[in-house]
Amino acid sequence: MNNEKIHIKEKIGYGLGDTASNLFFQSFMLFLLYFYTDVFGIPAAAAGTMFLVTRIWDSVNDPLMGILSDRTNTKWGKFRPYILWLAIPFGIIGVLTFTTPDWSVASKIVYAYITYTLMMMVYTAINIPYSALMGVVSSNPIQRTSFSQYRFIFAFAGAFIVQGITLPLVQQFGGNDDSVVIAEQIQNEIVITEKGTGTSKIELEAIVPGEEPVEGKISVCVLTPEMFAEADTAGGLLALQKGFEKRTVPVADYIEGVDLSKVQLKVSVVNERKGFMWAMIVLATLAVIMFLITFVTTKERVQPAKEQKTSLKDDIKDLAANKPWWILFVLGIFTLSYVSVRNGAIMYYFKYYVGNDALASGFMIAGTIATIASITLTEWLSKTFGKKRAYIYSMILTSVLTVAFYFVGKDDIVAMFVLQVLISFVFGPTAPLVFAMYTDAADYSEWKTGRRATGLVMSASTMAQKFGWTIGGALAGWLLAAFGFKANVEQAEGALTGIQLMMSLIPAAGSVLAAIFMLFYKLDEKFLGEVEEELKLRRVKA
Repeated sequence: MNNEKIHIKEKIGYGLGDTASNLFFQSFMLFLLYFYTDVFGIPAAAAGTMFLVTRIWDSVNDPLMGILSDRTNTKWGKFRPYILWLAIPFGIIGVLTFTTPDWSVASKIVYAYITYTLMMMVYTAINIPYSALMGVVSSNPIQRTSFSQYRFIFAFAGAFIVQGITLPLVQQFGGNDDSVVIAEQIQNEIVITEKGTGTSKIELEAIVPGEEPVEGKISVCVLTPEMFAEADTAGGLLALQKGFEKRTVPVADYIEGVDLSKVQLKVSVVNERKGFMWAMIVLATLAVIMFLITFVTTKERVQPAKEQKTSLKDDIKDLAANKPWWILFVLGIFTLSYVSVRNGAIMYYFKYYVGNDALASGFMIAGTIATIASITLTEWLSKTFGKKRAYIYSMILTSVLTVAFYFVGKDDIVAMFVLQVLISFVFGPTAPLVFAMYTDAADYSEWKTGRRATGLVMSASTMAQKFGWTIGGALAGWLLAAFGFKANVEQAEGALTGIQLMMSLIPAAGSVLAAIFMLFYKLDEKFLGEVEEELKLRRVKA
C-alpha cells in the first residue's frame, strides 16, 4: 500500500466536496452575523446567544452521525451514500437560512433558530461521512495527507468563491429598485423618505452639473428602513463617505458655495435581503453539483480486518481512551474560535472602523489566495518537519502576526493587506495537517483495540469545528453588544476599539492555546509507520 497509486482525478473529486461545504460554511463565517444584525434586523446579543444554543445541540449530533455512518452498509460503501442522499437538502436549507420574512423581531429570531438549526443538522449529516471518507480512501498516511492537501486547497477555493462573488451577487440581485424611495430637496438639506417596503440599503450620489469637485461624486452612505425616522427627525442629515472616513454633515455644508437647488440626485437602492437570498441560490446550486461529483469520483478502499459487530458502548470506550483524539479535539476548538471571531469581525472592521466596506472582499480574497498557496506546501512540511512540529511552528507565527494587527491604524490599508496575506499564509497548512492527524488517530485506535470506527473518530473533526465555531460565534455577538455596537450608525470609540480587538488580540489567544496543546500530541511519523505495517499484516491475515 505504500506504493499505491491513486489517480489525481479522485483527489480532485474528493476536494470538490469541501468546496461545496465551504460555499455555505464560509458564508456563515464571514457574513451570517453581519446578515443577522445589519440586514435581517436581529440584535447582536440575540444572534450570539442563538449561535451558542443551536451549535451546542448541533455539536452533540456529530458523534451520533459518526456512529450511524460506521454502521451503514450499502453497495456504495459506508460514507459515500450520505453525500448522494443529502446534497439537495443541504442546498435548499442553506437558501432558507438566508431568506428573510418581513416579521417582528421576535418572530425573526424564532425563524433564525429554526432554519439555522436545520442547516447545521444537515451540514453534520453530510460532512461527518465526507470527513470519514478520507480515512478509507487509502491505508497509507502519506496518501491521506495528500488527500487532505487537495481537500483544503479546494476548501479554500470555496472560500475564494464566496469572498469574490457573494457581495457582487448581492449588489446585482438586490439592485435597480429605484421606485421604493423618494429623494427630495428641502431648503438646503436632502431628506429621504420610504415608499414601499423591503429596502435595506440606499445610496445617493449628489452631482453638481458643469462642475467636477476634487473629491468627485459625493457618495452618501447607507440608510436602512429602520433609520428613516431618525433621518427625518435629524433634519435630513446624511452619513457621507469621503475616502475612508465617514462623518455626518448637512449636504449643503459639504458642497461649499453651491446652491443645493442645482444639485442633481442619483438614487441607487440595494435590497440586501433579496440580494443575499439569490446569492445563496447561486452558491447552493454549485454546492449540489460539486457534492454529486465527489460521490461519483471517489472510492472506499479500507475495510476493517474482519466484519465488526461492536456495541456502541465499546465504540465510545475506545474513543474515550484515544488520547491523540482528545488532543486534536481540544486544539480544534481553539483554532476554530480564532477563525470564527476574526472572520466574523471583518465586515464590521471595514464598514465601521476603516470606513470603507468595499475593501472587505479584496481583504478576504487576498488572504484566501495566500492560504491556498501555503496549503500546497502541506505535504512537503509534513515530510520535512513532521505534522506536529509543522503545526506548532505555523500557530506560533500566526499568533505573533495576529497580535501585530492591533497596531494597524485605520488609514494603513497596505499594512492591513500585507498582514492579512502573511497571517493567512502561515495559518493555511494547519487545517490539512490536523485533518490528516485525525486519520492517524483512527489508525491508532484500530491498532490499540482491534476495532475500527473511522466515522466516530473523524466526527471529532467537525465536532471540534462546531464547538470552536459555537464559542467564537457566540463570543463575537456578545463582544459586539458588550462594546456598545449598534447596527448601521456611527460607532462610539469603545465599539471601534472592540472591533479592533476582535481582529487581533482576542483571536490570538486561541491560536496560542492551540500551539500549546499540540505539544502533548504523541503520534510521530516513526511510530505511525510501525502502526501502518502492523495493521496491513492484520488485514492480510484476516
